[in-house]
Amino acid sequence: MVFRRNGAGRRLGLGGLVAGFLLALVTGYAAGPAGAAGEDRATLSDVLPQVTLTRDGITAQLSMAYPESNATMKAPKLEISVGGKRVVELFGEASGWETPQGTVGFYEMDPTNDTPEIVFTSYSGGAHCCTQVYVMSTNASGAWETIDFGMYDGEGGEFSDIDGDGLIEMSTYDNAFLYAFDCYACSTAPMMILTARGGRRTDITREARFEKAHRARLVSMNAGLNAARTEFSPGFFAGWVAQKALLGEGYDAWETMKRAYRGYRDEGFESCPTDKPNCSERERGTYPFPAALTVFLKEQGYL
Repeated sequence: MVFRRNGAGRRLGLGGLVAGFLLALVTGYAAGPAGAAGEDRATLSDVLPQVTLTRDGITAQLSMAYPESNATMKAPKLEISVGGKRVVELFGEASGWETPQGTVGFYEMDPTNDTPEIVFTSYSGGAHCCTQVYVMSTNASGAWETIDFGMYDGEGGEFSDIDGDGLIEMSTYDNAFLYAFDCYACSTAPMMILTARGGRRTDITREARFEKAHRARLVSMNAGLNAARTEFSPGFFAGWVAQKALLGEGYDAWETMKRAYRGYRDEGFESCPTDKPNCSERERGTYPFPAALTVFLKEQGYL
């Protein structure tokens, strides 16, 4: 859900360059090597329009091709084979650019199976830019399944072993906060951590083992706290309060926000009433920022 300033009534798209810049700040994401066969991750480019990776008898080939649904625009195409038999064929997002794009990589995410996961990302391009993330994994019977991890701002996220347990997680930020209360560049968002478990995308953001990562995220957000206090920023405080709530410091964050809010000329935000989150469209009204934020945090699972 996106909250709109009273009278503004606009839903804005995500700008590609700004999106990528913000993601780099939030996650420290860096593109993997555009390498040759045998490497664990590779990225398509003008000089590498096709790549083949192999691990444990599993072959993943990524190239550009025309989907049956669109004979005029190429999109990244992933083919996975095991023992010479194709088990997955999947098209990603078409960016509309001539430059080949898309990434593929092997990662060990799910300890309940005996194969690595294969992560496939592709970029939609355009004003509403996002990265589509798919994770291919084997289920209990050994069959390959495609897990739709969703569409994410900028380059999607970073795949790394966040807590040092030998398994890979996806770290990104909660895209629901972008444009929720302010412009894109004026907004910040809490950290989100995802993994694959038993053929499903699993949100593990709130597990205690990631406290160190959440504190590091909060430290980076605190760099903007003084400016947000001096000139009250609803877009900043929405994400900051949520990040503090993940660390069990929601009350302290709320009190800090309320002090900064005093004197703010609040035109109101379109929202459900505080006692009825996820209300119908006709029940929505205009509410001051603290009330609208309360509803938003409830709807997103932070309160």
